[in-house]
Parts: sequence; structure tokens; C-alpha cells
Amino acid sequence: MSVGLQRFKERCMTQGYTHLFFRQYENCKRYTGSRLLRSIQNGVGFVFELYPQFNTSRGCMRVFKGVVYHKRDYFTRTDVVVKKQQGIAKPGDWKLYIDRCTTGQRLASKFIRHLQTNHNFYQYKVRFVKPIEAIIDEWSSVTAIVARFLKFKLGKDEALLIEERLHGKFVTFVTNCGSGNNRDIAVLSAFAHFTYHESGGELVFCNLQGVEDQDVFTLTNPAIHSKDGTYGDTDLGSEGIDVFFQHHVCTALCINLSRPDDDSTGPISNQEPPPPYEELFPDGPPPVP
Repeated sequence: MSVGLQRFKERCMTQGYTHLFFRQYENCKRYTGSRLLRSIQNGVGFVFELYPQFNTSRGCMRVFKGVVYHKRDYFTRTDVVVKKQQGIAKPGDWKLYIDRCTTGQRLASKFIRHLQTNHNFYQYKVRFVKPIEAIIDEWSSVTAIVARFLKFKLGKDEALLIEERLHGKFVTFVTNCGSGNNRDIAVLSAFAHFTYHESGGELVFCNLQGVEDQDVFTLTNPAIHSKDGTYGDTDLGSEGIDVFFQHHVCTALCINLSRPDDDSTGPISNQEPPPPYEELFPDGPPPVP
């Protein structure tokens, strides 16, 4: 360990910072194109502000604001969120969470090309955050005190999840059952339908939540309903897929996308008919560049 890094750690440990140091970061090499990941690869730790930003509806994790300090410049910082499971997570326990985001990003890239090719839409983007699992090495005494006050435990070698911090109004655009009646999010509702089509009917994405900025949707912690039910506690299997299509209203962006052929996936009587294309997008798609 360099002298500068050692002094930095000693300062954090003795001056009352709520500070955690992480020994390793998993899967960094896979995401070298990410600005956050480049920061983390050069980082020395995270400061926990230790105020829960929100709790998930199932109460399975807590989310805290955090800061990355860079190895070569301790005055440079990157805002992140740090997610902790209710228990003491072991390395690898975040795999399903990471897999959902990774699969979401792969399908989002295909969906963007689908919009451009089939609908002449170039202004909309959909992306998922790239979470990283990190292993706790040590923490300051202040961190331990605050953890006791907030009634959660930290464990040696505990695995936490680190993501870029999303700025703006955090919104659930499409719910876990597929509802999304706000016509402004027709793009994300169509994306959810597209995931079913692109996977050959094997899965559907929902619980699409995050922020929107200038027609760019940045999403985190999605749910997946799959036929084999392998995507964690929020995966409701084939029944979840059926429920999704009971609540989903197709728009012009869903043209030529497949649906389940079960009668139970037909339109619900109290749903509004699909809004016309020009009502959804009154300004029309931008011209082809």
C-alpha cells in the first residue's frame, strides 16, 4: 500500500468519517467502458452518508448514498449508491441482481435498434445501470456506531452492491404486473413487450424503475418473469408473464411483437383502447440523420 493511500485511510479512520474500504471489485474488466467503473477501478473506498435513500417494497435491501474517492486524487469523488441486503451477503449473492441488469442492457440495445429500424425513432434511449459487487475490508468506528443506530449489521467480507447514483425524479414507469397507464412511458411499456418477443416468449421485463432525462431512460433493479423462474424472488414465472399481458396495453410501438396465445392474455374490458401513434408522439419521429 502506498504511503499516500495509508495516510488517507488513517485520516478517515480517525477523524470520524463513516467510511468503508473495499478489498476487491468483481467483474470490473467487463465494464471498462463505463465512467463509473473506471472510477471504481482507481478508487480506494466509499464514504457512507448512512441515510437510507429508500427501501424496496419487499424489504430485502437498504440503499445508501456513497462516494468514490479516486486513488490518484483524493479530492475527486464520484457519487454512487451502495446497496446492502438485510442479512450478511456473501460473495456471489448479488449474481441474480447483476444478471437482471446485464440481460436488461443487452435487450435494451436491441430495442433501440428496433425503434430506429422499424419506427424511425432516434431520440429515445434505454439503458440499465451496471452494478458491481464489492467485498468489505474494514470500516471506521463511526460507521459501526451509525450502523447500530440504524439497526443494521456490517460483516467482515460482506458483499455489497455499488451503482452509479441516479439524479432526478425516481419513477416506477412499468410496475411488476405490467401496469403503466401514463402514455408518456409508452416507450418503456413497448420495451417490456419487446423483451418477451426477443426472448422467444421465455421472459418479460417489468418493474422498470429509474429516471428520465431528455428522452434517455436509465433503469435499475428490474424484475424478470421467466418460464423457468430462475431470476430470483421477484420472478413469478409463467403466471407473472400472463399477469403482465393482462395489464399491458399495446401501442403502435408494439406492432409485430408476439404475445402469448392464451385467451387469458386478451384485453381487459375496462382498459382504454391503444392510443393512436400521433397522439402518443404528436411531434412525430425526428428525421433520419
